[in-house]
Amino acid sequence: MRVVAALVCAMALAAGPQGAHADTADPANWPTPRFITYNVKGAAQPIYAGNRQAWADKIVGAMDYWNTDLIMFQEMCYGQYQTLRQAVGDAYDSVWGASLASASGCSQWGSDKRFGLAIFAKGGPGTIDNGTRVVHTLPRPAGGEARIELCARTVIRSHSAWACNTHLDFHAGNKEAQAAAVAAHTDAYVDEGYPVVLAGDFNMFPTEAPLKHLYDHHGGTGLFQEVDENDKAHFTGTECPQSGDRCRSGEATEDPVCSPDTDQTGKIDYIFVSALAFGTVRGDAAACTPGLSDHHLLRGAAGWA
Repeated sequence: MRVVAALVCAMALAAGPQGAHADTADPANWPTPRFITYNVKGAAQPIYAGNRQAWADKIVGAMDYWNTDLIMFQEMCYGQYQTLRQAVGDAYDSVWGASLASASGCSQWGSDKRFGLAIFAKGGPGTIDNGTRVVHTLPRPAGGEARIELCARTVIRSHSAWACNTHLDFHAGNKEAQAAAVAAHTDAYVDEGYPVVLAGDFNMFPTEAPLKHLYDHHGGTGLFQEVDENDKAHFTGTECPQSGDRCRSGEATEDPVCSPDTDQTGKIDYIFVSALAFGTVRGDAAACTPGLSDHHLLRGAAGWA
C-alpha cells in the first residue's frame, strides 16, 4: 500500500515543483537528511476525498517519496494523528502536543477533539526520546488562540538532535513575542551542542522583523539557516540581489490558488536548521493538492556540516 501511495503522490503532492523552480526536487540528487513541514488544517478542512485512509495514503506517499527523516505537522487533530500513526506503523516514531483541548472541527476525526502539533521521526519505537518531550506555551501579549512549541530529542541518521515544531499567531501583536520565545528555546539546544531542526507555520513572510530571532544573516541575530534561502529564483530587489548566495526569501507556501480565503501570496512555512550543524541546504514547496490543505507542503534537505 505504501508503494502504491508513493506512486500516486509522485503525480501530485510529492511531485517536483511545477514551473516554480529551475531545478527539480529529485530526492536522488538532494542532500540528506530530509525534512517536511505541513499545515494539514485538520479542524478546518474536510477530510481529503471524504476518507481517512485516502488522506493517510496521500501523506504517507509524500513521506515515502521524499525519504523523509523528520516531519512536522501543524493544525493536526488527535484522531488525524492516530490515523497517520497507524498508517506508518513502525516506520516512524512520533510525539504529539495539544494547543487546544477541543476544536469542534476535529469531531470528523473521532471523539477525541484535541488539536495541535505532531512530530514524526523515521525509525521504530525509541527513535524519539519521549522523556525529553516538552510543550512550551508561547506568550500571547495581544491575546488570541493558544499557541505552543513542541520539542523532543530524536535520532536523525545516527545523529542525536532536537526537533521542534510550532505554529505562530498571525496577529501582529503576538508575532514578536512568540518568535523570540521559540528562538530562546531552540538556541538553548544549540548551545548544548545539539543539531536542531525547527519547522512550522510562522504566519509571516521571510523579511518580517520577528524572524530576525532565527535567521543568522541579513539582519538576523539567530543561529539558523532556512532550507529555501538559496533559491535565486526568488531573489528580488536590492536586499536580495542575484549576485548573493542566500537571502531571507523562498518559494510561496500560501497563495489564492491553494487557499481562496487569502488574497496574498508568499512564504509562511519554514524549515530552519542550526547553522553550526548543517551545511548545504535546499528547499521546495510542493504543488498544491486540492482538498488536502490550503498550504503547500514544504520539503527541505540539509547536509551535515
